[in-house]
Amino acid sequence: MGARGTDESHATVPQPYFPIKFKNRTPLLVAVQKESEGLPTPADQSESVPTILRRDDFVLLNDDIKHWIVRIEDISLLEARQSFTLVHIPDGKLLIRRSLGACERRLDNSIFFRASRGCIVNLSHVKQPRLLEDESISFLLRDGREVVFSRRQSVLFRKTRGL
Repeated sequence: MGARGTDESHATVPQPYFPIKFKNRTPLLVAVQKESEGLPTPADQSESVPTILRRDDFVLLNDDIKHWIVRIEDISLLEARQSFTLVHIPDGKLLIRRSLGACERRLDNSIFFRASRGCIVNLSHVKQPRLLEDESISFLLRDGREVVFSRRQSVLFRKTRGL
């Protein structure tokens, strides 16, 4: 026992934080699927056909400094930043080295919708849709962000989703 009556042999020593390190520093967007469901993994499929990421799938996102495993459902918004994509998640934002178009090809279009040239929105994060005066659509997201659709995408959304 220590001087204050505590057992020092069982005291926990804080462990340092070690980021995940990969030999290959290329940007990552890897699907991690539940093995219990028996779904084919990306290694089982041809590499030329991208795997569509569903609501409960996870992705490994890399911004060249840190790595995050994020559930697809937790992504609220993706924004284009030149040849990068800014991914909005509950813990903040990540800038990944993928184009918005490359991300869009991997996302399920029943969950995500391209609001404009520079933005993809997760429809399950929409708090309130609004019809603006110029007949375009605006979404208020749960995190307080407002996403305004382009005129062309507003027409497409109303036609396909019946708003």
